[in-house]
Amino acid sequence: MSLLRRVRMRHAADLLAANALSIDQVAFSAGYQSRSSFSRTFRRYYGCDLSEYRARAQRTASSSAAPAEGAIEQSAAA
Repeated sequence: MSLLRRVRMRHAADLLAANALSIDQVAFSAGYQSRSSFSRTFRRYYGCDLSEYRARAQRTASSSAAPAEGAIEQSAAA
């Protein structure tokens, strides 16, 4: 896989995980004019659908944030 494609896919993954842009906007930002081409390339690179990747990233972010919030509450109580 080319260096440019790897960079584009990593950039797209970061944008999807941030959940601030639509998939069309992410595709355009990653340098793709066609959503279908972007979706196909992303699926081949990451092995999952765009919306599935975004959902996993959100679950990972929320599960990693939960223990930190609990730790803050415990330190405030002490």
